[in-house]
Amino acid sequence: MSFASKIKEQLCKTDYKCPRCAASELEGAILFGGIINDNCVRFSTENESVAHRIKNDILTGFGINAEIFEISKVKRINIEDIYQVENIAGGISQNGDIPFSCCRASFLRGAFFGGGSVTDPQKGYHMEFNTKSPNQAERLRGILKKDGFESKITCRKGYHVVYIKGSEDIADILGYMGAPQGAFELFSVQIEKEMRNDINRRVNCENANTNKAALASSRHLFAIKKIHSAGEWDKLPDVLKEIGELREEYPEDSLKELGEKTNPPIGKSGVNHRLNRILGIAENI
Repeated sequence: MSFASKIKEQLCKTDYKCPRCAASELEGAILFGGIINDNCVRFSTENESVAHRIKNDILTGFGINAEIFEISKVKRINIEDIYQVENIAGGISQNGDIPFSCCRASFLRGAFFGGGSVTDPQKGYHMEFNTKSPNQAERLRGILKKDGFESKITCRKGYHVVYIKGSEDIADILGYMGAPQGAFELFSVQIEKEMRNDINRRVNCENANTNKAALASSRHLFAIKKIHSAGEWDKLPDVLKEIGELREEYPEDSLKELGEKTNPPIGKSGVNHRLNRILGIAENI
């Protein structure tokens, strides 16, 4: 089951907060995924739970016991009784304001049932609603903004798409619609990703440091060998011969570790200074 389908399953279990919520949810579902005109009210979906939820919206909001038909795995609700159609059409605004926050959340939930999707957080953070007109897109954007959610509109394949990006914004909207478990899952994936990225950054940094140290060590060893080959090694001061011999014996040691082995021990900067002197002598040979 896709992440979007799991979210819809969770939303189908959400309780109505007031007597108008069922009608608001039905309005969102029909406007974004169905048809309403003077002759009929229609809604179709491949999600069985969503179909039964919309059937319940119709029953709770308008007292109409609609039937669900299945054709080629698509669940359909089709109301053609003129009095029932008038009842539903008169009970949903279709383009007006929605005064209560709980009803706006219900409308958004219905819109998600009808034309919404959300990307699996393992792959990215993107939520969108396909609308049928620019006015519908602007209305949805206004409803989102009224409760503090920012969104953008783009055109794609003849649809005006309202979309939201960013894990925190999407998680907040999921919780607002009634899917706190989905919001929690999204946050969990985000935390896991951040931890994984942090580990990768540390590993890459450590690998880079290791490679850098290995390159420096090879330069030291080459310089020492060059000085030996030129017969100049015994002419070096004792402190340089000491650090050179330690570098040959412990080629993988860090500067700090080499400094701990000198007599007396010296710091990292002291080791670096002595090895740089050896590099300079080798360059002049």
